[in-house]
Amino acid sequence: MVIPLSSYSSSGSESAAAAGLVLLLMVIYFAVVFAIVGVLYMGMFTKAGRPAWAAFVPVYNSIKLMEIAGRPWYWFLLTLIPFAGIYFGIVALHDLSKSFGKDAGYTVGLVLLPVVFVPMLSYGSAPYLGPAAGRQFVAYPQAYGQGYGQGYGQPYAQPAPQGYAQPPAQQYNGQPFNAQQYSGQQFSGQQPPAQQPDGQQYR
Repeated sequence: MVIPLSSYSSSGSESAAAAGLVLLLMVIYFAVVFAIVGVLYMGMFTKAGRPAWAAFVPVYNSIKLMEIAGRPWYWFLLTLIPFAGIYFGIVALHDLSKSFGKDAGYTVGLVLLPVVFVPMLSYGSAPYLGPAAGRQFVAYPQAYGQGYGQGYGQPYAQPAPQGYAQPPAQQYNGQPFNAQQYSGQQFSGQQPPAQQPDGQQYR
């Protein structure tokens, strides 16, 4: 049985058309995905002073995100390591959230629900503070820190012990009364002579 060559050519063209269609769909799919990712992260790039178009470039946007998070560019390569890359990716996301003044709870949101927490970080009110939030506890609580340092920073000084002030010396007959002068007489049973209002003493 002889198969005509036209059948081979037609089947080959159909397979090539199918492969081309699959390739076209894949290109469209990844273009849409990269566009969505770029829109989600564009706010972070703008806040950090990076160009907005960098969020739409594959691989380059990941490297720039590492810089925004305060990590060197080769951390992107570490995230590609099987299993270990998960750890490096979570650490990078944690530094990214801290760079915008967020805590570990927000990092959990970036890991589990990035579609929700990434646009909140990009287009929310959180400002960009710097790599790994080096100014997270200085820029925000600075006003509180200054007030605390001024009001409560100085150590509490205990009051110096104060002695009892001696009573003013009383005068008898125009002369100052000396308690020590009569102390010996009082302990020995003698009393100081009583004085009259006119200055005369009673014996």
